[in-house]
Amino acid sequence: MENKIKKLKEKLDKAKVSYEEKIPDDPEYATKLIFEIPAGREKHECFIIYMDEYLDEALNCNFEKFRFIKGHEAVWSNELGIIEAEVGNVAEPGRFLFNRLHELINKPEKNDGEENEEEITKIDLPKVKDFEISLGYCTQEFAFLTGTRVRGPRGRHSRRVTLKIQNIKATTHDLNKELLEKIANSIFFQIDLAFEIPIYLQAQREGWIEKRIKRIRKQMFVDKTATLFEPKYEYDTEPISLYWYAKESMNMPIFQYLAFYQTIEFYFPIYSNYEAKQKIQSIIKDPRFNSNRDADITKIISTIKVSSGGKSFGNERDQISSTLKACTDNTELLNFFKADENRFDFYAENKGKNIATQKVSVKNEAADFVAEVAERIYEIRCRIVHSKASEGNFDVLLPYSTEVNNLNFDIELIEFISRKVLITSSRPLNV
Repeated sequence: MENKIKKLKEKLDKAKVSYEEKIPDDPEYATKLIFEIPAGREKHECFIIYMDEYLDEALNCNFEKFRFIKGHEAVWSNELGIIEAEVGNVAEPGRFLFNRLHELINKPEKNDGEENEEEITKIDLPKVKDFEISLGYCTQEFAFLTGTRVRGPRGRHSRRVTLKIQNIKATTHDLNKELLEKIANSIFFQIDLAFEIPIYLQAQREGWIEKRIKRIRKQMFVDKTATLFEPKYEYDTEPISLYWYAKESMNMPIFQYLAFYQTIEFYFPIYSNYEAKQKIQSIIKDPRFNSNRDADITKIISTIKVSSGGKSFGNERDQISSTLKACTDNTELLNFFKADENRFDFYAENKGKNIATQKVSVKNEAADFVAEVAERIYEIRCRIVHSKASEGNFDVLLPYSTEVNNLNFDIELIEFISRKVLITSSRPLNV
């Protein structure tokens, strides 16, 4: 094994790939070699465990000649002139998807009930200029690299279907990403129209580092003394369903954010005129109130107009603000930001300015956090749905953009808000 480790290090040194060894404290665990592969202006950390099987795999493929394409499960090699990207499909796993595409695109002849023993591993697609394009099972390099980035060598899957574009000439990450997206979208949309098979470029999965950090962060906020007690409250079906959908959508940050937002949005009609409701209830409860007297009815109408500025519930920005005011306050929000040093730093240094222009002034404890958070949520929501409100235009927040990769803290914030709204809106359990 020592000779294999030496050869692997020589391979990485020759390719100028940086690496380091991690020797575990427990001798029962194998040593881990962590190496970095560029992804545009970033680098992704991959790792391989010192075991013969995994070392052989690393030595028998040209993984060091590839780079990642950020945002997709994809790699490219200028030296080999190829882009390779995983194809996603919600309904069917790789092998079944590939066989179905083969039947529809290649249209193989039937041999009187006799099956062709030769396995098909590639589907040639129409050329685009000088680019050779195909669908097929992934290469060793793709399986190794994407596997070691996500879960180490155990994360490799050789039966994943990938789109391959050969004879590429572009020498930069951004140009190859643009080429991949243009060709993939053109071909995949044609396949969708012709065969009713929706395939897409697989979004980049969380790397092992990101997963570890997220798991640690989640555990930081778990109360180790917490216990379950007799259920006392029930929640409205629609918003709690949206809340659970958001929790399920961990790998789809835009959908997750929007689902949390819709959880809050359900209660806009209730809280946007909360003060008006209280005043109207006070008028109606007055023993002198007479529903047949025009003056009393006029009081109710006037209360509604004053509270909403002449609108039934106000605009969406106002509704968000009213809902947050009814369900949380500055103290709770400040405690939320202070609960995690990284979260506090994210907002204090305005590291999310590419996500929303609205800052949250966490350094100023006298700031109106409710108003700032409401405005930030509104802005991000508009970017997701590409809303063009009367107050101004908002650039769309694209699924594979850098902004989406930095959305984690804003997702934590809107999850906190949605929980507060659900708690405030709950009622005694009736079963």
